[in-house]
Amino acid sequence: MNETFMPAVGIDINLFWQIINFVILIFVFKKFFHKPLNDFLETRREKIAGELTHAKKDREAAATLNEEAAKTIKAAKIDANKIISIAEKKAEERKKLILKEANATREKMIASAETDIAKMKSQARKDLQIEATKLAAILAEKMINEKMNDELGGNLLDQFIDEVGDIK
Repeated sequence: MNETFMPAVGIDINLFWQIINFVILIFVFKKFFHKPLNDFLETRREKIAGELTHAKKDREAAATLNEEAAKTIKAAKIDANKIISIAEKKAEERKKLILKEANATREKMIASAETDIAKMKSQARKDLQIEATKLAAILAEKMINEKMNDELGGNLLDQFIDEVGDIK
């Protein structure tokens, strides 16, 4: 058997030129592309950091505004409760005033009615006296016309006086 021996790592001229090309390529990239690429990455990093800072500030501002809005809402609720309380007090005062006025009006009406009743009573007494006087005159006229005897006339007169006394 004819065996040819092949080494595990073969170094030949192609490998040497590949290593030289690789070193040249690294040098070229480092010389021409390293700085622009680093500048671009640094710019991008700064932009992202600025946006994160801006977002943090916005979040803090939003939290502050949210707290202020909550305080404003709380103050508005307190003011609304005060206004409702004042309105309820005014309504209660108005109710008391209306009731007081209604009671005063009722008292005036009662006093006026009592005065009217007293006047009517007085007028009724006057009318009754006038009527009694007329009846007495009619009775006297009848007594004279019929020429009654004294005893019968006296009895009629006593009876009339008793009737008039009962009416009063």
